[in-house]
Amino acid sequence: MTSEAYRVIHEESVRERYSAAARSVEGALCCKVTFDPKLLEALPQEIIDKDYGCGDPTMFVRPGHRVLDLGSGAGKVCYIAAQLVGPQGRVVGVDCNLEMLDLARRHCGEVANRLGYRNVEFRCGLIQDLRLDLDLLAVELAANPVKDQRGWLNLRLTEERLRRERPLIADASMDCVLSNCVLNLVRPQDRPQLFAEIFRVLQPKGQAAISDIVSSKDVPETMRQDARLWSGCISGSFREDRFLTAFCDAGFQDVRVVARQVEPWHTIDGIEFRALTVLASKGRADSLELRDLASCCGPQTCCQP
Repeated sequence: MTSEAYRVIHEESVRERYSAAARSVEGALCCKVTFDPKLLEALPQEIIDKDYGCGDPTMFVRPGHRVLDLGSGAGKVCYIAAQLVGPQGRVVGVDCNLEMLDLARRHCGEVANRLGYRNVEFRCGLIQDLRLDLDLLAVELAANPVKDQRGWLNLRLTEERLRRERPLIADASMDCVLSNCVLNLVRPQDRPQLFAEIFRVLQPKGQAAISDIVSSKDVPETMRQDARLWSGCISGSFREDRFLTAFCDAGFQDVRVVARQVEPWHTIDGIEFRALTVLASKGRADSLELRDLASCCGPQTCCQP
């Protein structure tokens, strides 16, 4: 099997597995995470039950923030962030899984009624291509279906026009970018663009708070070819040091580990897989204020000037 072939299979595996997880709870996906119980009171039980993550990146959200959640899934992180930013803030979730988007969108009105305000929306897109709005692209495809080579070439032009004229997420439009155990699902060749997109959409002193699964060693090719391990947030894991370096390479400063699982979530063939939460600033942060440092692992940092 060629490298490109198994990557296509992995994308299909991720899509199918998370579509199924939107319909019924799957306990094997990711880690158990404890959130502030008060912030869960406004959430429908279905949202809580069908959340799949490995950390709590919401501790860095502040009142009035504009927040973007990458791979928003059922919407749990978005609905928690909605309470933290308050009625003056705004939260946008981005996901490309249609079943998960339907689940998250279905509860928008209910959560808004419980909170007394509505400040959350969910958009369809790839987290490594935050300029392309897939809902707008679907409208274009319905009006101009692709039937031949000319149609495909026109589609490419349409995509670029949408990216330019009606971007899914505009430049420097967010104060905080969050993600909970999703970056590891992105194809390796798309990861430089993924980190560049996170950097692009943040305002000059914005921050990215990313929880994900990392590995203690390089994951061998035989494991990476296992679609079940890939969709289960294991074989696509970043090696821990390279995860930090990816933020640095994208231009972030003050990249630091703020939470790290002591005991590994899984150990396979001597490779430890654990949850990690990283905070990275687009510019030098004047101060670091946390709601809860109980899980902080210590001052691991990189990219210090």
